[in-house]
Amino acid sequence: MTLGSVLVLLMAVLCIWYFLDRREKARLEKGLPRHSALRLIFAAFAILTVLFSGGCGGLFLFSWIADGMSSNNYIGWEIIAVLSLPPLLVGLLVWWLALRRKTPNGNV
Repeated sequence: MTLGSVLVLLMAVLCIWYFLDRREKARLEKGLPRHSALRLIFAAFAILTVLFSGGCGGLFLFSWIADGMSSNNYIGWEIIAVLSLPPLLVGLLVWWLALRRKTPNGNV
């Protein structure tokens, strides 16, 4: 079980790195400067936060809906939203800020 989790995490990191690297190569072709490695690391961690927070929140929400949306004072959409939305939104904000870069002529 642990090996499977590690493999899934490794695949997620490799996919994120591939897409970020492809984005940076496209920036170079347009004549824009590359982002620093620290920005890409922050962007990768933010994407992982969004992936796991949003994914877990979505799974819990789907499970709650599949169970008939029972109100048993244990779990409801409010609890799911309170626990999964803040990390999701913070991850999106960090990702957006990490990959946003203004050039001297004002282009992003």
